[in-house]
Amino acid sequence: MRLKLLAVVMGGAFLLLAGQRPDALPYFNTQARYSDVVIAHWPNALYLNQNGFAPWRETILAGQPFAANPLNKTAYPLQWFALLLPPALHLNLMVALHLLIAGAGMWRWTRLLGLRAESAALSALAYALAPRLTAHLGAGHLDIVYALAWWPWLMSAARLVVDSGKISSIFGLALAAALVLLADVRVSLYALATVFLYMLFMAGGRRRVWQRALGAGALALPMTASVIAPLLAWSPYLSRADLSAGEAGMLAIQPGHFLGLAIFPSPPGVETLVYGGLPALALALVGWWLMERRARALTAAGLVGAALYAMGANGPLWPMAVNLVPGLLWFRVPSRVWLIAALALPLLAGLGLERLLALAEGRRVILAVRRWRLAAAGLTAVVVALGLFALAVLKLPEAGVGALVFGGTSGAALLLALNGRLSARRLPTVWLALVFFDLVWFGTHWVTWRGPEVWLEPHRPLAERLIALNADRVYSPTYSLEQQVAEVYGLRLFGGVDPFQLVGIVQAVEQGSGVMSAGYSVIQPPIYGVQGDDLSSANRDAVMETGVLAAWRVSHVVAAYPISHPRLEWVDTVNGVYIYANRNYTPAPAERSVPDWPAGWPNLPDADTVNGLNRLTESAALVSAIGLVAAAGLFLYFALRTEG
Repeated sequence: MRLKLLAVVMGGAFLLLAGQRPDALPYFNTQARYSDVVIAHWPNALYLNQNGFAPWRETILAGQPFAANPLNKTAYPLQWFALLLPPALHLNLMVALHLLIAGAGMWRWTRLLGLRAESAALSALAYALAPRLTAHLGAGHLDIVYALAWWPWLMSAARLVVDSGKISSIFGLALAAALVLLADVRVSLYALATVFLYMLFMAGGRRRVWQRALGAGALALPMTASVIAPLLAWSPYLSRADLSAGEAGMLAIQPGHFLGLAIFPSPPGVETLVYGGLPALALALVGWWLMERRARALTAAGLVGAALYAMGANGPLWPMAVNLVPGLLWFRVPSRVWLIAALALPLLAGLGLERLLALAEGRRVILAVRRWRLAAAGLTAVVVALGLFALAVLKLPEAGVGALVFGGTSGAALLLALNGRLSARRLPTVWLALVFFDLVWFGTHWVTWRGPEVWLEPHRPLAERLIALNADRVYSPTYSLEQQVAEVYGLRLFGGVDPFQLVGIVQAVEQGSGVMSAGYSVIQPPIYGVQGDDLSSANRDAVMETGVLAAWRVSHVVAAYPISHPRLEWVDTVNGVYIYANRNYTPAPAERSVPDWPAGWPNLPDADTVNGLNRLTESAALVSAIGLVAAAGLFLYFALRTEG
């Protein structure tokens, strides 16, 4: 119990050191201009809080499905707390809760594998504060954080299905699989593939085990209907259906990125981040090498396979996979398969500590100790050299200092353990401290919290002026009216940031904005002519078609620069943002249709089809809710009956 409490305290200390507070939201660092949690998750939580499980939303992308969009998380049970709590408080509680869930899941999995409490605590800490997890937190990818939190629970549930065969274990596996998918569809691809291979390794061809697994899969289907059914129904209208291999393979890992195993880069390269922590990596190498030979070979093969796939078009595996299974293009960003390594490394680190503890207790678990000492000294020297390289050549002071300090101390601790100079009582304390301080060093350089005085209040005058002008829809080539601001003030945007895009809307934005798309982009219109996060000159050369904008009820255009256009009339300038009225616009009727689109616009469903899709979404949500409640109840019933 003391070790569990210590791990929780360490996780809380990290959040406090990173600056978490109830009204603030996570960013990469103090210089970052944007965060997905501000642009997407906070407005989504606000809309859910104010409108419940509404099937439709008008505030972004000229109107789009709300409940059917997996990014909005209306199907994820823990997101339902947004109905009761202010959005920022809700999201901060979700962050803290999911770090706790992640650590608890890793603790449970490692304990099922037979690790002692000290080793399990180290694995739990190394996973809950894993660099890839905290980097996604800094990017605002909360859905990925949520899914990662349930992944070790999925693995432990699979272990129980293989080992015990109890009915409760089948419901447990179904619930864990459903929660991963409801949290993030993209991560679920890798999580479900991993758990399948894990069960194949443990069970082989044992028919009863696979019958239980199929039963769990059948149970999970109705629980995930609220995501799967609407996504399939809307898929013919989505721009994602036309992804090319080049668009889907973006942000792949390049060979040089693997130097990041020892020296972590500066933000914002979260998708290509391979760093897992130097103390954790040192222990993981020990744990991996001392595994049973078959397990060691399969683990190595799995990690090498993940690395090759993560390289996308830079390697051989991903092109082959998408040619064989074109549906994989939907999942984009092949480097996310490296999340498998983010799961495996903390587990292997716990196994490594377990072996070092056995050595300290006098058991002969390591043969040829002298070779181990030489290997440890050699690897330490390599990491220290890379740290000096990061300082002198790459000009990465945080990474260089981290490699020197934590690479050096990890190597020293490993050499002391191999020489029998660390007792079994002191060993866990030393390694827990090394892992904690290394991950906090990384995390506090990648994640910080910023309040509404940064991401909301400065935009208030612009929003209030547009309301005073009775703005209908608003278009901004420079993203001067941000989504979180539009949501607060009920302003409707023509364009926006969301991966769930309708083809017809993308085409309308392209025609109206004059910004020609070079392929799939989560931002509509795409941003051209900028450097870094400064969008003040974005799309400056594009010539707007005000007639198309008027057809889509765009009454005003706002930009960070003056616009010369015969059909745009300057109205005002607010905090450096120019406001123009669209002379082609005519006021809309008081009663608006849903969706509020020009009649007959190509590649968009008509109103009756939209209403039918919305009804399907509502029915699927009801099926999922009933399935989740029933499965949770039956899991508890059978688990308690077995214990009784």
